[in-house]
Amino acid sequence: MKPRLDQLLPALRRGAFAAVLAGIACAQAFAQSTGASATIANDAAPPRGIAPGWTLTVSGQWPTQCPPTLQAVALEGSDLRIDARSVLDLCAREATPFSIELDPALALQRAALAPGVYHVSFFAADGAQAAAKLRAFALVDRSPASAERIVPENGFWWSDGTDRTLLSLELQGTQLSAALLGYDSAGQPEWLFGTAPFDGRIAHIALLRLSGGSDPFAPADAAPRGDAALTLDLQFATSARASAWLSRTRGDDGALQLRSLDLARLPLAEATDGRAWQGDWVLVQDTANRVAQRLRLDRFQAVDARHFQLASDDGAVVLACERAAAAQDALPRSCTLRLADGTASQLDSVAIGRMDGHAASGASVHLLRITP
Repeated sequence: MKPRLDQLLPALRRGAFAAVLAGIACAQAFAQSTGASATIANDAAPPRGIAPGWTLTVSGQWPTQCPPTLQAVALEGSDLRIDARSVLDLCAREATPFSIELDPALALQRAALAPGVYHVSFFAADGAQAAAKLRAFALVDRSPASAERIVPENGFWWSDGTDRTLLSLELQGTQLSAALLGYDSAGQPEWLFGTAPFDGRIAHIALLRLSGGSDPFAPADAAPRGDAALTLDLQFATSARASAWLSRTRGDDGALQLRSLDLARLPLAEATDGRAWQGDWVLVQDTANRVAQRLRLDRFQAVDARHFQLASDDGAVVLACERAAAAQDALPRSCTLRLADGTASQLDSVAIGRMDGHAASGASVHLLRITP
């Protein structure tokens, strides 16, 4: 018998999960360091709308009576860094509330910042000469309201690199669950699990370390318990590619450890040269009076190490795909679907069981797999 997650999940909803929901309801909330927390909130603009400016608020508890004040704001690409410092060295060790509020565009002397997802890091130093340390991290989605929702594909996701961190992701409605299958510092396997709302682009998931359950042959079930472990922030680029950040607090000073990962869905089939996409698909277009069209793509042709194509038996329908790299297990970077009537669609979000993109008219198209 497997561990009783059905007993653990109600506790998650009442406890840690409820706290995550409450934080996101008021914007982006997280506690990342000892005695310190940070909230990242937009201004009064409509949700995910583009406003002339927006407000970030970093607030929480500082371990001394000399809280930090804002020193600098820097932006490199999508990485927004906020630096603060406690300018006095001799301060009583007593927790003190602090709050820093800023308009990033104004702080950077810009009229406005481009829409998109920002990676916000808060660094603070405890003293005039002390080194600044990472205290908090969050993703802030400032995409336009018209931005399309990304649907991450359910299943196993792997990280790049030799360690091959493995996550199992599942999206149900607007709720995203994640299980990280990894190892602890002693090399023993561990299972971390969490769930959080997903708004179509980013997710902030508090992962719990599960322990205390019963083995499959135990005479009686033991309900597992969940202990706070890591925080997982996810930003999806397509339905099969994402950036991830794992964070945890270490040490007495509450500094935050942060590790970034690139994640991808990879085929588990032995043949990953393009044959993994053979089979029956349904083409759906987000336009009025367009009927879903069933396609069977059986004929496979490897053009070269980076390109392959699938076609119907009569060759009237062709799906031509390009890989991001020559690696045999890499997902296609994009595919072009050409139909018998001569129309073509560009599919820039390619996964194992679905592809999303746009027709020449600009309408959204979705290619969904219906047979293995």
